[in-house]
Amino acid sequence: MKKHSFMAIVCAFALMLMFSPVSQAKVYLDVYGTTFKKITIGVPYFKGEKAAGSSLEMSDLLNKDLDFSGFFITAPASLIDRELLDEGVEKGEVKFASWRSIGIDIVCKGRVAVANGELSLEAFVYDTLDGSMVLAKRYRARQSEWRRVTHRLADDIIFAVTGEKGIMSSRILFTAGRRNLKEIYISDFDGQNVTRLTNYRSITLSPSLSPNGKYLAYTSYREGRPNLYVTDFDKKTEIFVDRSEGMKIGTSWLNNSTLVYSHTSGRMSTIYAFDAGSRSKKVLVQREGILTSPTVSPDGSRLIFVSDMFGSPQIFSKALPSGEPKRLTYYGTYNSAPSFSPKGDLVAFVAKIPGGFEVCTMNADGSNQRVLTNDSTVNDSPQFSACGRYIIYTSLKGGVNRINVMLFNGDNKRTLRFTDFAEEQPKFAP
Repeated sequence: MKKHSFMAIVCAFALMLMFSPVSQAKVYLDVYGTTFKKITIGVPYFKGEKAAGSSLEMSDLLNKDLDFSGFFITAPASLIDRELLDEGVEKGEVKFASWRSIGIDIVCKGRVAVANGELSLEAFVYDTLDGSMVLAKRYRARQSEWRRVTHRLADDIIFAVTGEKGIMSSRILFTAGRRNLKEIYISDFDGQNVTRLTNYRSITLSPSLSPNGKYLAYTSYREGRPNLYVTDFDKKTEIFVDRSEGMKIGTSWLNNSTLVYSHTSGRMSTIYAFDAGSRSKKVLVQREGILTSPTVSPDGSRLIFVSDMFGSPQIFSKALPSGEPKRLTYYGTYNSAPSFSPKGDLVAFVAKIPGGFEVCTMNADGSNQRVLTNDSTVNDSPQFSACGRYIIYTSLKGGVNRINVMLFNGDNKRTLRFTDFAEEQPKFAP
């Protein structure tokens, strides 16, 4: 699948020769602990062009991105005095002691230039304690792509501080629509560039993109019953349709070309693995009753799924290819919608708890189960980000499903908005 036309020709290039050396392999914030202290960052207005979509808008958007990440406290503009606003961007021009005196741990300086419709941003991030350079990069793109440049800078700052990139440059795959009319959409994380991928004027469910973005799988009623479709995402051509009797749903990817999905017909349910290369499929699990919501560990060694083999929907694990199912959830009468973290150490899922359906996590072996939401409503479809630090999910608010995102420990819950319709089944897209 083609990437955004923006690849911002991001150059972390010869700045090291021109400026102070960047701090090496220093992680300022361990975000995988149960708690952490946020870092206070100052982002004064960038120097340079004041045209629309340049310095002022970029520094404002960067502040919003860093605040949204949950790892930073962004200093309000009223805290930064004129002397600090007027200083330059290079190390010798920055008054680190003055920044430190107002409680700023890290300061981000930027310089923007626009010429012939092309935007250039030089960004410098310093540790105010010792003046060391945390990050130095130059970004180039069309001026109209200034938002994507800013999101890329935010992700790079998060990477420099935590050791892993953020989600501000991400895209989100989801369904949206009314009760009997749902289509698949994809959008930038900030709600820009929303694109409708299907237009069947029917119910379309359970979308998923292969890890390399080449294939899109989904279930649609466009032919009158729930058939499973796999399409070449770039060519917009169908490569596989399962039109057999019964319900085909719950798609996830074992690797770049192998789709895992469930099929229920009559009393019998089957979880299949479909290979897009050979156009062949094989049975992973088959039994009477419910088998649904299959998801495979990142290393491909374990399948997790939902079954009612002990009476109520519960989550089970099975070693591939031929292990015996092991029950993971025991609390309550309803546990569903499991999803592996990218490291394979955690599983997000939905549990019926008195008052509502809540998003929870547990270790991959079923231990250490934790409730992350507690708002007595219907929460559903939790999915991890590529970095594993965020969970995206849906929540019923005011009778309408909305997409939400939170840190993996349940902190920093935020609502996202992409369309004017109810939005469901979100996933971070590759």
